[in-house]
Amino acid sequence: MRSLVLASLTLALNVWQSPAASRPDFSGSWTMERSRSQSAESATLEIRQSAGEIIIVTHSAGKTSERKYPFETSPHPASETISAGHTHASWDGTKLVTETVGDIKGQTVSYRQIRFLDASSTEMTVETITIVQHGYSIKDGKNYSTAKDVYVRAK
Repeated sequence: MRSLVLASLTLALNVWQSPAASRPDFSGSWTMERSRSQSAESATLEIRQSAGEIIIVTHSAGKTSERKYPFETSPHPASETISAGHTHASWDGTKLVTETVGDIKGQTVSYRQIRFLDASSTEMTVETITIVQHGYSIKDGKNYSTAKDVYVRAK
């Protein structure tokens, strides 16, 4: 019994002291796989990742947009109001989380995207939730939408 407890403690200490899993590198060009994606329009992405920020350039419907996401080490409290124009990125294990607050026709809109790579790092899945923060609720009404898109890394 004593050896079982000692072995458990040793294992727990080794797990606790082991370094965090390395962060995946999302850098590169990505093309949406339309047949496996839910978004209304096709897109290509160019991602540049550094230790301090991630930059995502999106090409869709003849338009190009660039967004910079500085990495934050701790999440914003749920009660904190985040102003329009704010962007940030964080890690949830090996998943990259980006959040943006914007304004569309006077309505505050939040976007949260969770990105993760397959085992070979050649496919990226992006899960998006878009929330319209209009300040009121409607019974059985929905103020959000979700989409799951799959991108293939350009060679």
